[in-house]
Amino acid sequence: MKRTLLILTALLATITTASAMKTPKPEVYRIEPPCWWTGMETPLQLMVYGSSLGEGSVSCPDGGIIIDAIHKADSPNYLFLDITIPAGARAGDYTFQWTNGRQKLSFVYTLHERTAGSARRSGLSPSDVLYLLMPDRFINADPDNDSTPCTAEKANPQDDYGRMGGDLEGIRMSLDYLSELGVTSVWPTPVTLDNEPAASYHGYACADYYQIDPRLGTNESYRELTREAAARGISFLQDIVPNHCGTAHWWMKDLPYKDWIHVFDTFTRSNYAMTTHMDPHAADVDRALCVQGWFDNSMPDMNLKNPFLLQYFIQVTVWWMEYASLAGVRIDTYPYSDEKAISSYTAALRKEYPNATVLAECWFNHPQQVSYWERGPWPSGPTVMDFPLMGEISHAFREDTNPGWGQGMVRLYNVISNDFLYKNPNELLVFGENHDVNRLYEMLGRNPEKLKMAYTFLATTRGIPQIYYGSEVLLAARDSRKLGHGEERIPMPSRVLTAAGRDPLEENVFSYISRLLTWRKTSPTVQTGRLLHFLPRYDENMYVYFRILDNECVMVMINNGNQSVPVDWPRYAEGLGKASVGTEVMSGREITVGQPLEVPAQTAIFFTFAGI
Repeated sequence: MKRTLLILTALLATITTASAMKTPKPEVYRIEPPCWWTGMETPLQLMVYGSSLGEGSVSCPDGGIIIDAIHKADSPNYLFLDITIPAGARAGDYTFQWTNGRQKLSFVYTLHERTAGSARRSGLSPSDVLYLLMPDRFINADPDNDSTPCTAEKANPQDDYGRMGGDLEGIRMSLDYLSELGVTSVWPTPVTLDNEPAASYHGYACADYYQIDPRLGTNESYRELTREAAARGISFLQDIVPNHCGTAHWWMKDLPYKDWIHVFDTFTRSNYAMTTHMDPHAADVDRALCVQGWFDNSMPDMNLKNPFLLQYFIQVTVWWMEYASLAGVRIDTYPYSDEKAISSYTAALRKEYPNATVLAECWFNHPQQVSYWERGPWPSGPTVMDFPLMGEISHAFREDTNPGWGQGMVRLYNVISNDFLYKNPNELLVFGENHDVNRLYEMLGRNPEKLKMAYTFLATTRGIPQIYYGSEVLLAARDSRKLGHGEERIPMPSRVLTAAGRDPLEENVFSYISRLLTWRKTSPTVQTGRLLHFLPRYDENMYVYFRILDNECVMVMINNGNQSVPVDWPRYAEGLGKASVGTEVMSGREITVGQPLEVPAQTAIFFTFAGI
């Protein structure tokens, strides 16, 4: 009897083990991209993810689209399908059939009809003003989504590094405010899901590239926001991060390929040595660590040399461009990726949208290093950000009393004198601050007059000006003695959206910047005119420059010294030409060339002259 029981127990164990080893029931968990459009240039490669799908094959019995190739991944749960959509293919639902010979399942994929003219959309130009905001730190218009059941980190407004509750609805209700300010385009930091358990508010550790973070809104509300903004003449750029994802990304539990991310035995951080790309003497080990090391503990480094991953990010970017009718994208940490891969990525976006913006974060302190990426050893480089100029702006405006050699306003002159390095300096993004540095108002000692001078410079020099949310209403850290990312990325109070809610000093600065940017939108001369600048005299600390177009010029005088400076009219004859009478833009007063004129200390004034 005992022997029989042992045999039965062993048999039962064998049956149980065999049952457990059976192939799980196949199921489709995800298809990415989640939909597509007819008439696209970008090849379509579907990533189909689900239990045991890699053990089968797929067909499309509906016809109308063609499966050119089926690729199995290292994980048994992925298939990559190369799809051809013939010219004239119908929009609608297509049924795909999967089988492993024993089991079958079907799934539906949708093609939409592409909007007419979509490929010809325009990106940013020197006529634009870009407004950078952090959605979680902007306006909180919907407290109901501050915390959600499906996200790890909950709202905690008392924690400088916690989530504050800003959302897409807050941006939508601010569109009139942005329009009044003179903004023509908005760049939010990433709006897709960041599901890290702490400090997820910035969005740069993506957990799902195709889903808007539910604490901000939905995919549909994002699309409605961009449409409503477009009706007001405001476009959107989306922040995309192909260099790294977050550790909470869904694929981290089951990577498609072993080389989908860069893997090390222990955590290995990037050396951040972006100069190794162009350094002819750089060691291979240093160059490799720059592009393969993780950006941070919670940010696995993506291997864009894997062709399936590179195509994935091209499609992600094109998908959002098409879905949300974007004017372009801003690419985070651009030089931390393999150079050939990231340039192929840019070229693919340019092919799909020749006139849209691909704005690359290339954070270098020297113009020749930034220009390397703008000019590039490839046919189609990105639009780049003028980080060297940003680095000098705060120094230049702080150094007002007896600046030494190379200090004060000559810093601005010296940076711009390197424009010969750039293919098109008029398309550089110019800014004095962003979300990764101390606020300019803080760096200028919370001096609103210096902030006005700095923004006058940004609005009138060459390039596309970018302003940082809240600077126009003097947003500052709670405690000026404690400055850092979380401390200075503070929430935008909804009260400042109307003049009635702003205090007198906030209104003074907002009104100045609003009039400045609104005028800028009407002046082709200041947008695209030739720049002529004069070396600031060491004893004046005043920077004078002209924007010249046809028979008109704009003359800008920024006196950052502590004494008023008389205008030396003969010195500026090259810019004035035959002009005799000008109009001061902000006050409307007239000035005659040769008439005595003094520029007050800590003041910027600028005039338009015709008939030059």
